[in-house]
Amino acid sequence: MANLLCLAVEKKNAERARQLLIAQDALDSARKPTSDSKFVYFPIKNKLDIGLGKLVSKKLKPRKFKPHSLEEAMKGKIPAAKIHLLPRAFDMIGDVAIIEIPRPLATNAKLMGKSLLAIHPNLKSVYAKGGKRTGKYRTRKLVHLAGEKRTTTIHKENGCDFELDIAKAYFSPRLAHERQIIANAAKPGEKILALFAGVGPFPIVLAKHQPSVQIAAIELNPQAAKYLANNIRRNSMGGIIEPIKGDAHAVVRKRFKKWADRILMPYPNAAHQFLSDAFYAAKPGCAVHFYCFAREERAFAEAEAIVQKAAAKARRKIEILGKRTVLPYAPRVVQVAIDFCVLS
Repeated sequence: MANLLCLAVEKKNAERARQLLIAQDALDSARKPTSDSKFVYFPIKNKLDIGLGKLVSKKLKPRKFKPHSLEEAMKGKIPAAKIHLLPRAFDMIGDVAIIEIPRPLATNAKLMGKSLLAIHPNLKSVYAKGGKRTGKYRTRKLVHLAGEKRTTTIHKENGCDFELDIAKAYFSPRLAHERQIIANAAKPGEKILALFAGVGPFPIVLAKHQPSVQIAAIELNPQAAKYLANNIRRNSMGGIIEPIKGDAHAVVRKRFKKWADRILMPYPNAAHQFLSDAFYAAKPGCAVHFYCFAREERAFAEAEAIVQKAAAKARRKIEILGKRTVLPYAPRVVQVAIDFCVLS
């Protein structure tokens, strides 16, 4: 600890003095104030007189700096010219973070991971995206950067708990608002077919909001299907949601002909390949929530064209109920949702 210039102020005047020092940009925020039985000692940048104390020399401890953003944490640790390349957002799933590292910052990846742990005390592990999602299970390679070397976690959302392994099952925390939109649309007594159910976020949030429904949740990935069943039990949804492990094409054709009052299709990469199955399962009046990727400038037109073409092929009439942009996906590409009703 070093001797520093301080303003000694009687305790009864301490808060007033602090405010005056802040107003004059005279308070040295790099050091922690201290006190004794009578005085509070404020570290100051230069000699001044605010009429509330006397100047003294005092040993003070340095104030521990806690960054509030990745940009603050990385200043002075990477070249200033690269600061603008830092990611502005990342996915936090439970106590695990997944961040996309720009190529020019690859050598700083582990430092960025440690910085995220310092900024967010609730985080326990940080991983970098090791590539795009691939395969029929929509998983991606992850590279450990900092913290505990585990990929299992429990994510809390909309009053529900989801246990999962982020390396083995797809989950997007960015769809929390979308899941609430669908849950708000559900009606009491509906039979709901949840295709591509994953670890259960769409059906479980829906059932939490509207418990008087019947949901069949289908998932192909055996790891995700295991977590789906566990999460149904974890959230006490056993009498509402039936977990079904299997291929949506086969399961729908075997069990769900004209069964559903509502169908969820949150698989933007390939949901269009299952529209014929959705029409097979839809009762007249069934609401369908369809997701796809499309070019930003013609997103709704492209998405509606896909739905209309599939409806014509299935010889079903539809009415568009709503459409919205859900998330950006890539440059000039967005994820969109089309809600439509199967009229007949």
